[in-house]
Amino acid sequence: MIRSDLANKLAQKLDISKQEADRILLTFVEGIMSNLEKEGRVVIQGFGSFRVREYPARIGKKPVTGEPIEIPARKKPVFHASKELNALINREGKEVPIARVFVESAPLYVQRP
Repeated sequence: MIRSDLANKLAQKLDISKQEADRILLTFVEGIMSNLEKEGRVVIQGFGSFRVREYPARIGKKPVTGEPIEIPARKKPVFHASKELNALINREGKEVPIARVFVESAPLYVQRP
């Protein structure tokens, strides 16, 4: 599934245009990215959490020559699935209690401009 597929599902669910749905989706993603940059963590209950993981500088080797090279320190985003999401993916036909996020009948409110 790609972003346009998600936007189409959102448009159908909320009875809005695809352009509005895409704008909502982009705003959501931008919010996650912005918060990761500023605070280093985003939690979506029932789905999972994103956080920034720091990797220290280290010495590596060039594969062909074996010559040592310095690999600089860096940061990477990491996603950890919630218990509910893991249970949903691994349920193997069993009934699993799923968080409110996944319930079709859960109310969803969107403020229209």
